[in-house]
This record gives sequence, structure tokens and C-alpha cells, in this order.
Amino acid sequence: MNPYLKTFVIVTALLTPTLAAPLLAETPKADMAMQKVNPQKISINTATAAELQMLKGIGEAKAKAIVEYREANGKFSSLEELTKVKGIGAKFLEKNAELLTL
Repeated sequence: MNPYLKTFVIVTALLTPTLAAPLLAETPKADMAMQKVNPQKISINTATAAELQMLKGIGEAKAKAIVEYREANGKFSSLEELTKVKGIGAKFLEKNAELLTL
């Protein structure tokens, strides 16, 4: 085998994983970008307080209030029923309309 060809094959074999590593490392960032573009909906009838806190404008207290309302009154029949929970208004529904589901 030609010594130059042998050297080329060895160098290529050694550099390929080094050059491929950054490409493979970028995959999780791409997945996160897809989640921002297509976020998963949150069910107001089954979500935990921690899950509800992922919504815009919801902190620990409001998340607990939603769960307590649901436990006291049963499942929500509409998204608008959320406005019966103290501290939740129409603006909240507007901001989170694409993220909410029953």
C-alpha cells in the first residue's frame, strides 16, 4: 500500500469522530427549538400544580388555586371556566390559549 494513502486513511479515521462530535452535540438544541415552536398542550383537568406553573402568568399560588378549584368543583367544562379561579382572568386565557386544553 502506498505510504501516503496509508497515512491519509489513518488521519481520516482519527479526524472523523472529532469532526462529527459537534454535529451530534447540536441535536438536543434542535429538539428544544422544536418544543418552542410546537409546545405541548397542558390539560387544565389533569395538570399538576408544577405543570401549570409553566404557563405564562402562573406562579405557585395560582397553580395551587387552580388545582384546589378543580378538586372542589370537578373537572373544568370549558377553558373560560378558569376565570372563576381567583386571580385568573381573560388576559391569562389570551396569553395561554395555544397551550391550554381540557
